[in-house]
Amino acid sequence: MKFKPAASLSAFALSLLVVGCAPVNVSGKVISGRLSVITAVPLNDTRLEGVGIAGANIKAQQEARQGTTLTAVADEQGVFSIPLKGDGALGQPITFTVEAEGYLSAQVSMPTPTPNEKLLVVLKPMRASSE
Repeated sequence: MKFKPAASLSAFALSLLVVGCAPVNVSGKVISGRLSVITAVPLNDTRLEGVGIAGANIKAQQEARQGTTLTAVADEQGVFSIPLKGDGALGQPITFTVEAEGYLSAQVSMPTPTPNEKLLVVLKPMRASSE
C-alpha cells in the first residue's frame, strides 16, 4: 500500500473541520456557599459533587455575537448546560449571570470554558430579615 500524502492531508483537514464545527456546550453546577461567584473549574473539582440549587436561572451573553443571550435552568441537582451559538465567537468573552430565589445573584465576564472545564456557580443565601 502506497502512502498518499495529499489524501491523508485532506482527510486530516476534513476531520478538523467536522470537529471544529461541532456545537459547544458550557455545562456546570450551581451550589450554595459563603459568597456568590462564578468560575471555571477542572472536571474533577469535588465541589461539583455538592448539593445543587434546583431552578437557578443561568444567562450567557455572547459579546462577539452582538450580545446574543442564551438561557438555561438548573435541574433538580443544580446541573445545567448551555449550547453556544457559533464557534467563531468562542475566543471572545461571555458574560454569565446566575439568579436563584433566596440567593444573592452572581455575574462574571470570562473566556469560554474549555472542554476540560465546567462552570462552578456558588450562590450565597440571602439573610432573613430577623438575622
